[in-house]
Amino acid sequence: MATVGRRRQNNFNLPPRVYLRHGAYYYAHPSGKWERLAKEGDEAEMRRKWAVLEDPAGAHSNISALIDDYLVKYASTNKAPRTYTDNLREAEFLRAFFGRMRPQDVLPLHVGQYLDEGVLANRPVRANREKALLSHIFTWAMRHPMWGKMVTFNPCRGQHRNRETKRIRIVEDAEYTAVYKLAHRSVQRLMTMVYRTLQRPSDLIKIGPRNIIMRTIEGEERRVLKIKQGKTGSTVEIIINKDIEDAIARLGNVVYPTFIHTAEGKAYSYAGISAMFRRSMEKRRKEVEEKTGHKPPPFGIYDLKGKGATDMYQSGIPLEQIQQLAGHSSVTTTEIYIKARLIDPVMPNERKITG
Repeated sequence: MATVGRRRQNNFNLPPRVYLRHGAYYYAHPSGKWERLAKEGDEAEMRRKWAVLEDPAGAHSNISALIDDYLVKYASTNKAPRTYTDNLREAEFLRAFFGRMRPQDVLPLHVGQYLDEGVLANRPVRANREKALLSHIFTWAMRHPMWGKMVTFNPCRGQHRNRETKRIRIVEDAEYTAVYKLAHRSVQRLMTMVYRTLQRPSDLIKIGPRNIIMRTIEGEERRVLKIKQGKTGSTVEIIINKDIEDAIARLGNVVYPTFIHTAEGKAYSYAGISAMFRRSMEKRRKEVEEKTGHKPPPFGIYDLKGKGATDMYQSGIPLEQIQQLAGHSSVTTTEIYIKARLIDPVMPNERKITG
């Protein structure tokens, strides 16, 4: 008489070779040995140990798997689209360095080595951003039902980031005006919008008539631009003044989806309109070089946000108002952002030497 294999009497949702016996989960090795995985009810621990046994190489429990889990379960739904896109790119560098390591094996030493490699590869700032993402991943993992069994501390803590040189480009009015006159109409429109609204150029090229709403302000109906910032996810409402109105004005009766668009009404990519701006910038620099023999340093569209904030501050606008417009998380951030660009001339030492 043929022998019938023992029928599995336990939960059919359990992973292969896992059984529930006497209030605990057990793994049945092919050799016949039974190994206790976790107590009944602690499914996260059971599945973690099962993954290690089924996959000794750790493909389901290494840093690469942790990064994937974080991106899917947290970043994709809790971060702004722009930030999530940045995280996807940063994650590739983290995988290349840490990918096959187990989370519990990553030490502060390894994080420091990663930052040092960033310096050697001439990408210290990007390494800082990637280290910040790794830190957030470990913080998230420590509170996760499964990963928390492996991740008990954050190895990024205490590892000082690479030194960064802050970009502090002070754009003078004459520089702005000279480049503006040489620029394409679409670039002029973007320059005005960045300077007046303090919004990121990447956000401004996406807005259009749909972003205009009406608000009652001090008893008067005013047109307002409602913009959701791609990086922070914050929403800012900006009153449309004459300069902004002129910048977004349409010729004729045609209404396009975006204020800043090509002759065919299509939206620009950030790379495309930035290239147009750089061509105007280079033309202006060559003109100055031909007249003076000196080629002035360039500035970018993004620098106009700093110019706008600084000019508002010097005009007496309160920091709190500038903070709200710029979308900064605190007034302190706005103050640092502005004062880094303010260089006030000071008097030299005028004391006379006697004797």
